[in-house]
This record gives sequence, C-alpha cells and structure tokens, in this order.
Amino acid sequence: MENLSKKLLILIGPLLLMTGCQEHPDQRITQMALQQARDQAEQSRQMLELQEEVATGARQLVTADAQSRQEIVAMQHEIQVERSNMDQRWDQLEQERKSLASQRYFDSVIAEAISRLGMILICLLPLVVCWHLLRQTVEPATENEVAELLLDDLVSSTPLIIHPKPLLSENSENQELSSDAPAQNRLGTLNS
Repeated sequence: MENLSKKLLILIGPLLLMTGCQEHPDQRITQMALQQARDQAEQSRQMLELQEEVATGARQLVTADAQSRQEIVAMQHEIQVERSNMDQRWDQLEQERKSLASQRYFDSVIAEAISRLGMILICLLPLVVCWHLLRQTVEPATENEVAELLLDDLVSSTPLIIHPKPLLSENSENQELSSDAPAQNRLGTLNS
C-alpha cells in the first residue's frame, strides 16, 4: 500500500507543480487530472486488494496441498504397515498349512503302519500259539493212567476212543462168544 502511495505522489507531484498555486482558467482540466489520478489510485488499491486475496488464496492452496500431501504420505505409510501385517499373516497361514499337510501325511503313514503291524500280529498269533504248544513239555502217561482211560471209555455209554460195533444178527453174537478167548487174551496183554 505504501508503494502505491509513493507512485501516486510521483505522478501527481509534477502535475501539481505545473499547475502551481495560481488558478488557471482551465481549472477543469486540472480537476479532471486529479480525478483521473484518484481513479487510478482507487484502481491500484483494488488491484492491491485483489493481489492480496490471490496471494492469500495461493497460500491457503499451498497449505492445503502440503496438508493433503502429508495425509497421502500417512495413508501410504498405513497401507505399507497393513501390507506388512498381511504378509506376516499370510506367512503364518502358509506355515500352518504346511504343518497340517505334513501332519496329515505322517498321520496317514502312521495309521497305515499300525494297520499293517496289526495284520502281521494277527497272522503271527496262530504261529505263536503253535510254538507255545510245541514248547510245552508233556510227560508221557503212565500205564495205569492209560489203562484207566481205556476202562472208562469201555464202560461209558458214549465211548470216545473205542467205538462199539453195531449189533448184528444173533449168529454174529454166537461167533463173538466163541471168540471171547482171543478178547480175553487181548485184555490180558493190556493189563500186563
């Protein structure tokens, strides 16, 4: 504003000196020149106000631009932090997937091994029983025990060792009576 006042004094000063202190008959020209100078001063003042408004708007624009850039930088930083968190979660998820896959593989291998081991044990069980039976020491039966077993079998109604012959006709009974002597001999040899 001071700059404008100086310019106006420089322009108006020589005009005032030219006109001097005397009144000219053509004072109208002087008044017009003064009016012109006033109008120009008003226009300059308005221009200065307009320039100040433009400068203020430009400052506000620069401030808003700087603030928006800071917000963009902050948002980009947040996005990077979020991406790194997502990457970490993805890595954790991938590690969990790998561990589950390996666990499933080993579980199936172990289940198959247990199944096959069970089948082998089932197949070996009869062999173990036979081996155990073969390893047992069986003491031979004494003659008294054998004779008692045979007598019990002969006397019982359902013999297990010696099966009785079916009854034949009466002729066959007579033949048996006549052949008792050899049977007695047989019994004698068993008792001795």
